[in-house]
Amino acid sequence: MRILIVDDEPATGLFLQSIIKELPGVKTDIATSGKEALKKALISQPQAVFLDIDMPDINGIELAHTLAEKYEDLSLVFATAHPDHALEAFELYSIDYILKPFDQERIKRTVKKLMDKSKYFSSTEVPIPVKTTIQNMFLKPSNILYIEARNSGNIIQTSNGTHITKENIHNLSIKLQQHNFFRCHRSYLVNLKRVKEIVTSGRTFQIILDTEEKLPLSRKHEKTLRIKLQQK
Repeated sequence: MRILIVDDEPATGLFLQSIIKELPGVKTDIATSGKEALKKALISQPQAVFLDIDMPDINGIELAHTLAEKYEDLSLVFATAHPDHALEAFELYSIDYILKPFDQERIKRTVKKLMDKSKYFSSTEVPIPVKTTIQNMFLKPSNILYIEARNSGNIIQTSNGTHITKENIHNLSIKLQQHNFFRCHRSYLVNLKRVKEIVTSGRTFQIILDTEEKLPLSRKHEKTLRIKLQQK
């Protein structure tokens, strides 16, 4: 598991790192500012972040908002001397809010909780970069249900919401070709793992997803899709 520690006091970051590194299977990195944290997150793709709140350039709450928007399934833990931001932290669905001075056993329990969550979400999966109309994001392929091509911008429908991108569907299909996605229609790219069934009505076909959403299926792709579904 990859954990990024963000604290503007280097001694505090090193202390947290020394506790966390006692647990097997955990890799850590330290950032001493919000800007450095954003750069390191881009490189290391952490699965969890330990955040201080009172930092000179970007406060921890603001940084948490930015990270949560850019990285799906990122777990947030606030490790701070300020008890008055707890409500804001839990509104961000943070895993824990740990106050200084730190209790080592509390830190370890939290990391074990993070590791359990990480295993549940198959977090070894590498997110793909996607440029949306709002910002650059990293999306896990398994969270993407389908992509729909529209003139106004392509729709990326995920388990967590909808994103709009100007990237064309061909480029997106190349990014996702190793992740069981199929071009079922000239305007649709579907995650095969989310396909529940194919239904026929006369000479037309539809794909039913496990969310019960319906997508069009071109006749010329129907046989190929059935074969791929048998292989998945």
